[in-house]
Amino acid sequence: MQRLIYENILGEQVEFYHAPFVLCSVQGTGMNELKISAVSGSYQQGEVITGLKRESRRVKVALHLMAKSREELYRLRSELVGRLSPDKAFDGTKRARIIYQNDFCTRWTWATPEYGSHWNERKQNVHPSLTVTFRCESPFWYGMEKKETVFLERKTGFKLPMQLPFQLGNKVFGQVVYNGGTNDAPVRITVVGNGEAPQLLNKTTGAVIRLVSPLPYGDVLAVDTDSTSLRAVIRHTDGSEENGFGLLSPESSVSAFWLKPGMNELKYVAGYGGSSSEIRVSWYERFEGV
Repeated sequence: MQRLIYENILGEQVEFYHAPFVLCSVQGTGMNELKISAVSGSYQQGEVITGLKRESRRVKVALHLMAKSREELYRLRSELVGRLSPDKAFDGTKRARIIYQNDFCTRWTWATPEYGSHWNERKQNVHPSLTVTFRCESPFWYGMEKKETVFLERKTGFKLPMQLPFQLGNKVFGQVVYNGGTNDAPVRITVVGNGEAPQLLNKTTGAVIRLVSPLPYGDVLAVDTDSTSLRAVIRHTDGSEENGFGLLSPESSVSAFWLKPGMNELKYVAGYGGSSSEIRVSWYERFEGV
C-alpha cells in the first residue's frame, strides 16, 4: 500500500490513493541524487572524492482521475489545480508539504508543486495517466512525531522526562536522548530566561551553545541549528524581537549542534550560580529515503 497526501499552507489536502485521485506510482522517494566533488592528479589512478552535496528532491506522482459523471470530473479538475496553486504552497517561512505512507512507515517533507497535470485525453469520466511533480527543498524525509526534551529545575526536584541515566552535581544536569533517524538531526533550542547565562553541550559530538551574558527574566532565546534556516532570535516580554547571535559566545557551535543517529548525551550547565532557566530541545528525525 502506498499513499501520498499534499497539504498546502492553508491546510487544504489532496489525497492520492483511491478514487477520485487513484495513485498509480510514486517516484523520488528513495536515496536522493548526490553531487560529488573530486580531484585527480597527473598519473593518478582514479580520483579522490573531496565532498558531496545532496540535491533537492523531486517526487513524481502518476495517477488516474476518476469521477461518476462528466460534471464531477470537471469539478475535481478545478479542485485539484486550486489546491495545487503556487499561491498556497509558499509564503515566507511557511511551506506546503507532502506526506508519504507505505506499509512500513509514514514520513513527510516540504514540497512545492512544480509541474501540474495536463489533462490530455479523457475517456468518458476518467482522465488516465496524469502526473504531478513536487519539488522538495530538503533531500530528507522527516518523522511525523516532533521529539522534545526539557531541562527544568523545580522546587520539587529536577524533572527529566526523557531517557536515563542522568547526572546531578555542581549545577550540571545531563540526560541521554535518542535520535531514531538514519541521519543527523538539526534541533531547535529554546531558552526561557531567568537572569542566567546557561550553556548546553552535546558531549557525543562536542558541540556547545553558550550564552555570554544573562538572558533577562521572561525573555526567550530561540536557536535553529538547521543550516537551511540558521537563526537565533530573542523575543522580549513586550513582544519585540532582535537578533540573538550577539548573545552567543564565538565558540558556540550553532550550525554543528545536531543530534547524531542513536544516543546523544546532552548537558545543561547553569551560569552565574543559578539553575532556573528552562531549556527545551526539539527535533524531527531525518531519513535518507522511504
